[in-house]
Amino acid sequence: MKHTISPDRTRLIITADEQDRKDLRELEAEGNHIHSDNAMHEFFEPLTCNSDLDWTNPEMTGDLTDAPMLATHGGDFGCVVERWAFMDYQVRSVLEDLRDMGEVVFVGGPL
Repeated sequence: MKHTISPDRTRLIITADEQDRKDLRELEAEGNHIHSDNAMHEFFEPLTCNSDLDWTNPEMTGDLTDAPMLATHGGDFGCVVERWAFMDYQVRSVLEDLRDMGEVVFVGGPL
């Protein structure tokens, strides 16, 4: 899995390779619920551990949403500098998009 940020920094695109997509199908076939936040956080662990992205919450960004959000941090206090949210969270799953389309798009940008 890898990520890219659009040139205007308003879109964070997470891309899954064929092995990632196969892993998601296998997880689901084993009875794991890929719609849960726990499954999403666990699946994204390699990405968030090996990049400048980390999960954040609306209390840190001033947003009024429960959408899953990824952010970059900076400054002396590790403040959120940029954040992107998966705004279709009420109708689709992040992991479903990765499984079915091979990518998921989070929207947002600099704060």
